[in-house]
Amino acid sequence: MSSSLRLPPRFAGAAMLGLTIGCTPLTDRFDEAVATAAANQPATPPVVVTEADLTHLPAPVGRWLRHVGVVGRPRVRNFVVDMHAQLNRGPGEPWMETPVLQVSFVANPTRLFLLRTRMKGLPVTGLHTYTDDGARMQIRVAGLVDMVDESGDAFTRAETVTMLNDVCIMAPGALLDERFTWRALTDTSAVVTFTTGAHRVSATLVFDANDDLVDFASDDRHALPDDGERWTTPLRGHRDVDGLRLPREGDAIWHYADKPAWRYGRFTILRLQYNVPVTDLPRAAAIGAREAAAR
Repeated sequence: MSSSLRLPPRFAGAAMLGLTIGCTPLTDRFDEAVATAAANQPATPPVVVTEADLTHLPAPVGRWLRHVGVVGRPRVRNFVVDMHAQLNRGPGEPWMETPVLQVSFVANPTRLFLLRTRMKGLPVTGLHTYTDDGARMQIRVAGLVDMVDESGDAFTRAETVTMLNDVCIMAPGALLDERFTWRALTDTSAVVTFTTGAHRVSATLVFDANDDLVDFASDDRHALPDDGERWTTPLRGHRDVDGLRLPREGDAIWHYADKPAWRYGRFTILRLQYNVPVTDLPRAAAIGAREAAAR
């Protein structure tokens, strides 16, 4: 649900150190990345989840997935998400509003996250791309100037946690293959470990008395200087989404050993679509219209 696309704490126009003039628009890069990822996914129809697929899971995880309603449905190959996000640049800073369009693929893990907001009256576009081969975060002002361009192995490992977070929250029917291993902690919590490419990351899932997923916590997501020791995404507003019981809202919070926690993101899921045909995958230009239609 959440992202590392945090906007920088200050914006000083062209005087900001490290600014570079962009070439290909980020919206075009989003469209190209969606097309490339779609072409690399399996062509065979997804198999249906059965009760037998859940027998190896710890008790709280099995109860959760049954409660969500994954049994009897096809495993998730891709999912398209329209969200509304509120982001801030630091504790006590004002919230900025943005629509979010996200396209994710599961078999060859891919996460493509696009946002659009304003800073100092100027339009800002953010694009976050993730695959096993690497993750990259770009934030661009007025379509021309890169304020942020982050990548590298540590960043990719951190964003493997984000991919795991998204699957747990929005596509739990995809958690049943050998890349995901489980260990029970209590009757209402379990640890999941996700191994993909060169990276192996873990998180703790917490469930309430109704078997709803209410929190996700990981110590494996630190990559940038202002990242904390622990990252959590508390969840709420569970409701029916096309026959699945999923949270509607969540936060993104960094927790620190030496200072108060920082809630830098609030996210509201407006629409979720699963196993979308390649010809129906959205383009970047639809981001605002799709959010309006989903409300």
